[in-house]
Amino acid sequence: MNLNRRWVLTLLAMIVVLSGCSSSSVGSGTEGTSNEQSGQDGKKIEIATMAVTPYLEEAVKQYKKIRPDIQIDIKEYLARPQTNEDGMSQSGEAFSKGDVEKYIQTVSTQMMSGKGADMIVMNDLPQDKYVAKNMLTNFYDLMDKDADFDRNQYYQNIFEGSQDGNGLYAMPFSFVIDALTGNTELLEQANIKIDDQTWTWDEFKDISKKLKGKVGEDYFAFVNLFPIQMLAEYIEANYDKLIDQGQANFDSDLFRDMMKQIKSMYDEGVLSNDFTYDYTKTLFNNANLFDPIGGLSQVLDPKLKIYQKPTVNGKYSGTSFKSYFTLGINSKSKVQDEAWNFIKFMLSEEMQSSSVVQGFAMHKGAVEKQLNDAKQQAVAGTLPLLEQKFDTETVESKIQELHQLLDGASRNLSSDHKVVSIAIEEFDSYMSGQKSAEDVSKLIQNRVNTYINE
Repeated sequence: MNLNRRWVLTLLAMIVVLSGCSSSSVGSGTEGTSNEQSGQDGKKIEIATMAVTPYLEEAVKQYKKIRPDIQIDIKEYLARPQTNEDGMSQSGEAFSKGDVEKYIQTVSTQMMSGKGADMIVMNDLPQDKYVAKNMLTNFYDLMDKDADFDRNQYYQNIFEGSQDGNGLYAMPFSFVIDALTGNTELLEQANIKIDDQTWTWDEFKDISKKLKGKVGEDYFAFVNLFPIQMLAEYIEANYDKLIDQGQANFDSDLFRDMMKQIKSMYDEGVLSNDFTYDYTKTLFNNANLFDPIGGLSQVLDPKLKIYQKPTVNGKYSGTSFKSYFTLGINSKSKVQDEAWNFIKFMLSEEMQSSSVVQGFAMHKGAVEKQLNDAKQQAVAGTLPLLEQKFDTETVESKIQELHQLLDGASRNLSSDHKVVSIAIEEFDSYMSGQKSAEDVSKLIQNRVNTYINE
């Protein structure tokens, strides 16, 4: 297998692992819809997923204790057998492209036929297609009808950032903040100040070149960040512009400029296409703030400063985030009320405080409890990754800084897996010099439009 092909598969696996997280075995339901009575008194909810996450598994287990009359069946769609707790197959492989494609194809076929599970794990699915065809229930409608549900307990900015149009069709249960960190000492030595509200990827390239001139040509802006990963990030960050109201916009200066920016960073030595085990030679790092403890560790680290990621055009539109795990309700389901009650349970402070939640919980109360625990650890000097004590005032100040990032999160980094795959497949011919940016953008445009119109 050649190097480029290997990294294509690696990236696709990384995308799936982040969005799908890990899995474990739970009894599965039957094919097709499960909207009928289960037994004489109870009802059955079927949930479709590529692989069961620990959070979903634990929620089902706990919900059965309070609602034994509701049967919840989870149907996994993997292209190969059982996975272990790390999201790996028994052979040690991460989720494959085949797993993703089988899940998308199976669920989409069922949904298009008016059947399908009552609830669907939406990560990796073509959500905009489903919304356009009225296959999903708008959660705002369910919230408005439910006097017991208090939106103020949750990060409403994450709800809003997860919308399709004016509706919320995929419920996020946790999220991560997407940013980057710079080495404060190196930046000060080079007398570089960064305005992360306005900087572009071109400015990022110039800053990295200046830093390399100070510290050595064997340094790179990022290590082990490859062209297809950069392209996937660009597409995610600009997806609403590249797919606008069901129309592809890849045959555009916007996308061609993206490709040219990426190529120039590798051609000019700002980034390297070679793998290395030496992570000390990086000028910046991707800073995914995964949870309250990890997030506080990063904002407290005196060697690092957190920045918003650059944009293509220098127009900042809020902190970027990714949803770890999302669920939709099939608009054809006959047990929508029961499905909503289960989702409310998953959003309860009790479930959101569980140790199996990956990322920042949607429930603000759960996050506050975790931040209070992290604060005590920081003051005691036991916070992971930082072997030092901090005074209470400093920690409280940094917690407020973290709050600003959480409350300012508004750009959901999501995209259609198939669209990204198409772009990656054609992009290599541009990076290798075989085709021009114009030719590649037209190829991607035609292929994506064909896919959209299927």
